[in-house]
Amino acid sequence: MRIILIFLLVLCLCDLTTAQDLPPDILADKYLLEATKAIENGNRQKALWIFKKIEALDVEPPPMFTYHYGRALVEDGSGVKALRKGQSLLSQFVIGADEDSEYYTTTLELLIAVEAKLKTAARQAEVYERLPEILREMDAQMVRVKGGLFTMGCTPEQENCADDEKPVRRVWIRSFEISKYEITQELWEAVMGKNPSAFVNCSKCPVETVSWDDIQAFLHKLNARGGQYRLPSEAEWEYAARGGQRSRAHIYAGSDDWAAVAWYYENSNNRTHPAGQKQANELGLFDMSGNVREWVQDCWHASYVDAPRDGRAWEQRDCIRRVIRSGSWYGKPSYVRIANRFWYASYFRNNNLGFRIARTHQ
Repeated sequence: MRIILIFLLVLCLCDLTTAQDLPPDILADKYLLEATKAIENGNRQKALWIFKKIEALDVEPPPMFTYHYGRALVEDGSGVKALRKGQSLLSQFVIGADEDSEYYTTTLELLIAVEAKLKTAARQAEVYERLPEILREMDAQMVRVKGGLFTMGCTPEQENCADDEKPVRRVWIRSFEISKYEITQELWEAVMGKNPSAFVNCSKCPVETVSWDDIQAFLHKLNARGGQYRLPSEAEWEYAARGGQRSRAHIYAGSDDWAAVAWYYENSNNRTHPAGQKQANELGLFDMSGNVREWVQDCWHASYVDAPRDGRAWEQRDCIRRVIRSGSWYGKPSYVRIANRFWYASYFRNNNLGFRIARTHQ
């Protein structure tokens, strides 16, 4: 076995020596062929590594080097530096290319795309630099909710209740804190480095198109900076939406007039809106009846039979379906009632799905 391994090692070294013995210009052509084949096979990171080997050679690169390397950097490079280098290489290629070349139009399209990517990357870099400030602002906007006993579910003022809002039950809630606003696109992008939202160019709008699973990754990164944030339990969410101990038994979160407190399909103009533009509820919480629907921690159960009475999240192992509360910019008035509830699979994303955060009161 040892003899075979030594033999294979010698063969590999011979191949390496043969490759390095090629003239630099031919070696550059060979590397370019390897890089383009790597791209064809979907291995762009390998291609980028090979392009760097061509750069290291003391030779004029092959004619198509600037196009293929520039395109790889624009499509798969990471960061502003890589994008700018890709832009430079593509500009160099298109200046010397014939207008009838099959790559001419493609290169111009790539140059248009890289301009947009550079704007996005610059914005993300700016937001990331502001992360400490954004986190301080978020922390200052956590609202303390004093604990107490409340009635959860289909209470008398909640009209046209569904069966999943029953049976009505008394639940004890411990004091906790919850975010005054739904988590914004600005905060998500500062923590995660990108903005998944469908309704972009609105930093103070709630982030949407995020799954329950995505939110767990967000919370992990957020808490790595020393926080103890989490999703609220369904009971905590409803208690807060009702106004906690200050509740006035409204149908919606803060009013009996849905238009006063909620963005929904009749007034939203088919999109989300910046947080805090509608009337707050009794605790000073905004948009708990409608802007985006909000993920909570609990697994879905079709009724409140056997639900915990201490306010904790109702969970179980291998839970796929998670609870959604609140209405949204897309919803009907009946969906923005405080007691209304629904579910989605934890991996599901939609442009009307967002969240707010909570933490246990110290």
